[in-house]
Amino acid sequence: MRPAVQDRTNAHRLPPVGGRRAPSLPRALAWGVFIWIAVVWGVRGAAGFAAEASPETAWEATIGFDGVYRTGSWTPLLIAPSTATRVWVEDPDGELVGYPPVSDGGSSGQGGGEAPRRFRVRFGRPAGRVLVDDGSGSTVPLRVPVALESTDEVMLVIGDLPSAERAARLLQREDGTRIRVVALPDASGLGPADLDLDGADAIIACGSVVARTPPEALAGVDAWVRRGGRLVFLAGMSAAPPGLAEGPGAGWLPGPAGREGRVTRMVPLRRSAAIETYSKAGRPLDRNALGGLEVPVLADAASIDGMIEAWEGNAATELPLVVRRAHGFGTVTWVGLDLDQGVFRNWQGTDSLLVELLGGRSRQTGRSGELNRRSLDLGGQLRLAVDRFDGVRPVPFELIAGLALLYIACLYPAEWWLVSRGGRPALAWLTLPAVVILFAGMAWWIAGRWKGDAWRVRRADVVDVDLAWKVARGTSFFGTWSPMNAIVDVGAVPSTAALGVDGQAAVVSWYGARGRGIGAVDCPTSHPSLASVPYTSAAGLKSLDRVPIAASSSRLFEAEWMAGVADPPVVSSLRQDAQGTLSGALESRLPFALEQCSLFHAGWTYDVGSLAPGALFDPESGKGPRTLASALTRSASVYDRTQTQAWRVDNTDIDRILEIAGFHAAAGGTSYTSLEAGRLGRIDLSPVLPIDRAILVGRGPAGTSWSCAAAGGVSGSGATAVPIDDSPAQATAMWRIVIPLEKLSVEKPSP
Repeated sequence: MRPAVQDRTNAHRLPPVGGRRAPSLPRALAWGVFIWIAVVWGVRGAAGFAAEASPETAWEATIGFDGVYRTGSWTPLLIAPSTATRVWVEDPDGELVGYPPVSDGGSSGQGGGEAPRRFRVRFGRPAGRVLVDDGSGSTVPLRVPVALESTDEVMLVIGDLPSAERAARLLQREDGTRIRVVALPDASGLGPADLDLDGADAIIACGSVVARTPPEALAGVDAWVRRGGRLVFLAGMSAAPPGLAEGPGAGWLPGPAGREGRVTRMVPLRRSAAIETYSKAGRPLDRNALGGLEVPVLADAASIDGMIEAWEGNAATELPLVVRRAHGFGTVTWVGLDLDQGVFRNWQGTDSLLVELLGGRSRQTGRSGELNRRSLDLGGQLRLAVDRFDGVRPVPFELIAGLALLYIACLYPAEWWLVSRGGRPALAWLTLPAVVILFAGMAWWIAGRWKGDAWRVRRADVVDVDLAWKVARGTSFFGTWSPMNAIVDVGAVPSTAALGVDGQAAVVSWYGARGRGIGAVDCPTSHPSLASVPYTSAAGLKSLDRVPIAASSSRLFEAEWMAGVADPPVVSSLRQDAQGTLSGALESRLPFALEQCSLFHAGWTYDVGSLAPGALFDPESGKGPRTLASALTRSASVYDRTQTQAWRVDNTDIDRILEIAGFHAAAGGTSYTSLEAGRLGRIDLSPVLPIDRAILVGRGPAGTSWSCAAAGGVSGSGATAVPIDDSPAQATAMWRIVIPLEKLSVEKPSP
């Protein structure tokens, strides 16, 4: 008899190891796919790391001043080998901007190697990405040293000057921060353009180094000073001919207005009382060390353009030792002593002497205690003002909150009640899309009602003219608001036909505020952008191409230019009399009228009113001068007290912000505004007011013409051209004409 068949399907089944069930086939397949993906990504990452570290893709970079650079400032970047075609750097929004090379590189003359290719870039973030493109379509990350914050000050020293570091300690601020000193042995590594030195706030140049430096290497420093820089030139025995007979160094020696200085001979310095008094030194110079020390005698010292601050002899023009003079829109302070050599290297008074040459210690009080250098400054306040457009208003919060609550109520209580009451759940397929479409339409209508559907633009312009050096400078800030997603090309050119500078190019870039605020260049995280697409800077930095702008958002840009002026816009015979007031007259040669004019000199201002073409102004025929600080701060006398109009950090009046930024130090600086000048400090003309200069200030037509049009070859990129009205009724600028004064006939007393 056959045995009965037993069902052993579940008999003697072994339990899973560790109490777990054996994985099923689909789950095993999923884990296998996941493991293979992880392996593939790991192999790709290792290959990418190896490619990055391989010698074929390695780039050598030299950045800034011996590796020191600052966010928000133009920075020179030298990359080797010279096959690099473009460098990509992040802007404050975290978007990559491609910068073209400014030089192609060439033979270095040393072993037949190639010189590195020079780029000029702006870093919009402290730890942003930097990519190098060699033209093959791929980019390689570039490691650069950590940047200084945009609020840090940098003092560049050309030569060996140990006392510069000690002087920086004496200039330390109340919050403990001080100037960063960068010492370069020579000027051969500096760039040939003024923008290469944009990251420096002051430069100290030793004459012993300048005398043996090729003139082309100093051209960038000279252009930087004329643009508005501050230079301290130490040239005593090193100024003896032929050391500084010609070149940019000769232009830094004191001389007549608009002309180079010249040294006739050298004479021994027999007394040091003048320089000790000027430096406020605690210890006198060693008298034995004066033996063999000679100082230069300047040619035609009586006609020196500038202010003689220290001298030896019975008259200021007998033997000048310290002369502060205007050089374009900047200043050059010359001292006839080589402070980097001899007894001055170890003299304690050299530290305090450098402090005086750099402008002295700050004595500002009042609201300066409220200062926070890492937050808002005048540049950031102007950015907020330019970013406000007519017809574009923020949607009220109450309306947004009410609409959101109504949307939630329609989704759950209303729709649920409507669907569940009739017992028809399929009705939700109609009600839910209807609610979404209804509220989307309401949101679109509200946005159009408050934001508008047209392009908006706003600008802030400053035009400066220096009659002594016959040069003009333009600074412009431009903001545009887009009602749609667009990709545009943005450019700017000088438009002052009255000065004969039409057709020249301007340097165009993004505009970012300093500090750590939202959207500022020191913010650790980038500002969230709705249009994160890379764009490029054109050759010569004359435009920005293919800039993305998201719908209902704005973009801000800045432009600056400098050009020579053939015919002076003003003819002047102004001079300073013995009382310190102005006499003489000035005549306008401009083809348009300057409105709301004032004449500034030293600590005084003269009301001019409207200055028509060909009109004359005589400062002695008016009501007389009043103090400049009271005019800038809108002070008024009420009974026996003086009331000053307090500065409001939320003020969005562009003209008022430019007025204060243009003469920030004369208005009291941080004591009045409680704000640093920021990037607007480069347009502050306060330092040239006491140096035999008068400044005519008024309102005139815009000096920079902007263009903003859809990028070529981009379909659906928005309007073909953004409407920009350059008429005098819509676009105006603050005009400032720097006028040299005739020399005094009265000699200054001996100190």
